[in-house]
Amino acid sequence: MVEVFNSELPSFDCRLKARKGVNDYSAWRTHMKILIIEDDENMVDYIKKVFNIGWPEAEFIFAYKGKDGINLVEREMPDVVLLDLGLPDISGFDVLKQIRHHTEMTIVLITVRDDESDIVEGLTLGADEYIIKPFRQLELLARVRALTRRKMTLSEDLSISYGPLKFGKSIREIIYKDREIGVTLTEGRILHKLIKSKGKVVTSDDIAKLIWGERFHSSINVKSYVHRIRQKLENDPANPSLIIDEQGVGYYIKIADN
Repeated sequence: MVEVFNSELPSFDCRLKARKGVNDYSAWRTHMKILIIEDDENMVDYIKKVFNIGWPEAEFIFAYKGKDGINLVEREMPDVVLLDLGLPDISGFDVLKQIRHHTEMTIVLITVRDDESDIVEGLTLGADEYIIKPFRQLELLARVRALTRRKMTLSEDLSISYGPLKFGKSIREIIYKDREIGVTLTEGRILHKLIKSKGKVVTSDDIAKLIWGERFHSSINVKSYVHRIRQKLENDPANPSLIIDEQGVGYYIKIADN
């Protein structure tokens, strides 16, 4: 089934709480087309209600099957895709690969699986972010907001370099020792921050703010992102020689002496 939905739902109790408290989303008032590819109707309804509270200008299109979702991407060109990995017809990873092959739109994985290998595979295939069910309302809104804001304001200087590290044609392409290596948008932004710092420590808190924004940020997942970057760049990710952690502080890039 494929449906198009504009988030004009009846108000409910959480709306009043969100608008009266510190969680004022009035500054988010930007039209955004969001595609939900999810076979759980209750989850679809929940997501629509969450955005009806915090981002009422959002327009929704959604599909319960992966193939329908791929068709909607091609036809509707949404700004954001919320993609469930556990679909009834084809693997969510296959859907991700087909979407990412043709577009640079924001893709957030929604999954009940917290297996690190699944998360790493999804991010390696080009997802920008992931969120694990069950999730809190503010968590979903904050992550989507941070991702879309970053893409709208993406203006990093890709000419910077440090030692054998430099960028290719986009923030998603790193050239390291003459090898072209694909990275996700988030990984690319972390690497940009580290390269620009030229060997100085970048705190975990600063990296978290870069990923999730000033208002909603957490350093909890910074270690996971750095781990995935190391897997792509380091010869021995378990014993890194390029991206070094300053225990309890943050990370820096170490260039070996020739």
